[in-house]
Amino acid sequence: MSRSFVIAVAMLSCGAAFARPAHAAPYRPARDSEVLETLPRSSERGASPALRAVRELHARDPSNLDIAVRLAQLQIGTARRAADPRLWGQAQATLGVWWTQESPPVPVLLLRAAIHQNRHEFDAAKADLQRVTAQQPGNAQAWLDLASLQQVTGDLASAEHSCERVLASGAAIIGTLCRASLDAMQGRGTQAYAALEEIVAQDRLAAQPVAVRAWTLTLLAELAERLGRNGDAERWYRHSLTMDPSDIYTLSAYADFLLDRGRAADVTALIAADTPIDGLLLRRVQADHAIGADTARAGTTVLAARFDALHARGDSVHRREESRFRLALAQEPGTALELALENWAVQKEPLDARIALEAALAANRPEAAVEIARWLRVTGLQDVRLDPLLQRVPAP
Repeated sequence: MSRSFVIAVAMLSCGAAFARPAHAAPYRPARDSEVLETLPRSSERGASPALRAVRELHARDPSNLDIAVRLAQLQIGTARRAADPRLWGQAQATLGVWWTQESPPVPVLLLRAAIHQNRHEFDAAKADLQRVTAQQPGNAQAWLDLASLQQVTGDLASAEHSCERVLASGAAIIGTLCRASLDAMQGRGTQAYAALEEIVAQDRLAAQPVAVRAWTLTLLAELAERLGRNGDAERWYRHSLTMDPSDIYTLSAYADFLLDRGRAADVTALIAADTPIDGLLLRRVQADHAIGADTARAGTTVLAARFDALHARGDSVHRREESRFRLALAQEPGTALELALENWAVQKEPLDARIALEAALAANRPEAAVEIARWLRVTGLQDVRLDPLLQRVPAP
């Protein structure tokens, strides 16, 4: 998932990672009264009084648009922070009165698009966002969401247009961030990094929400890492985590940075062994394996069971994470490559490219990554981590 999509959701809720049961095979209780699991109150970890109050209002008047929109915003925001997929479904249910309408009110279109994008239903999300921009050409939120979707799916020319519309709407900081993220995908990483550094140096983030400030710092860290400026990358990652210590995206990216540096012990200090968030657990188990921890085998078993449970549910959203699991932990490079290529057909972020290249090489099938290498060369994506991998892939 792109960082800009995470920010788009955060903006909606002002406004994954995923968690699944650990049993691969379904468990059948012996009697109806048997308790299978005790869920957090209202399926929302630490639900705020405000959220509970809005939920109660919605229960009394589910057709009230303003109340439904506010509740769905809160549910989506909580789903992002807690990595609780149930809350995305609850947000859809909250919008049930309008969910199947072709052109519901703009606030519903924005929320519906966010839910579709979270599920990788990109065509549906795009259609909703285009309905918003057709009705409200100056809607910065819709253009940002659309730019994120277009970038994730590799439609960089359209994403460039959408970022320009964010800037034209008057959202200067958000537009600059949108543009920098896109520039970094098209051979202009150094310029993008300089533009973001200037924003920070001039203290232009002071009035922005925490989510936007953290996005800026994490984007700086990612750009620094791609450019080989590892000292700067670590500094920005740490700074971002001081803004939001529980941000799943930044924790995952920083853990990857540490794993690449051979600092597995630092990952075990960063991520708890009992984290319910599969994307974080994947990195923790990789670190446990690297240092020979006793928990490594159990963690691998838990992850395998969770991916099996995803398959049983017909969930194909998390191919990237499973590909990484099959490659790094299950020692199944062929399966990892199949999953990585399926994922690449849907989304095209730097991490997607890296996992596909690594899987192709590990499976002794470098030719399978030729089209990925071609796309990277055409776009001009700068990433020192990909360079040695690309050298081993046949020229397109």
